[in-house]
Amino acid sequence: MSSPFPALGQDPAAWVAAAVPGPLMRALDRRGGMPHGMRQEIARQLADGTSAARLRERIERRWWERYAHLPGPDLLERADDIALDLVAVPTCPLGCEDGWLIEQSRVCPWCRPNGTVIDVHEEDGGRRLDADGQARRAAEVRAAMRANRRYPRPAR
Repeated sequence: MSSPFPALGQDPAAWVAAAVPGPLMRALDRRGGMPHGMRQEIARQLADGTSAARLRERIERRWWERYAHLPGPDLLERADDIALDLVAVPTCPLGCEDGWLIEQSRVCPWCRPNGTVIDVHEEDGGRRLDADGQARRAAEVRAAMRANRRYPRPAR
């Protein structure tokens, strides 16, 4: 396991590369080692101002969210692509990290929009509900959400 902090004078790119999870690194070693494109991407992002800590966090987050569950043969077959995906630049137009706006400590509205939709029109799709009707509709939504929650059974 690598250190959570770079050693004094340690190359930031080497420190980031040390964050590649063990199972993936073993699969990459069987395929000839870490892809050259991954090393280039790490160096490019560091040169563009992305911090080494952010790159390490991205590698860890994406590994656990996307790939940690893969069985060995699948991991071995896809190792190079997975390695490149772990360090790939996010494509969100708002600049989030996998659905999270880090600087603002909130979920990205572009990548992970709130799925709650409250219809504020009459049942037949006609007139817009008045304020009382909207309040009733919101109460119905809250009641439905409460009804769908699963609570543990009380201990006996």
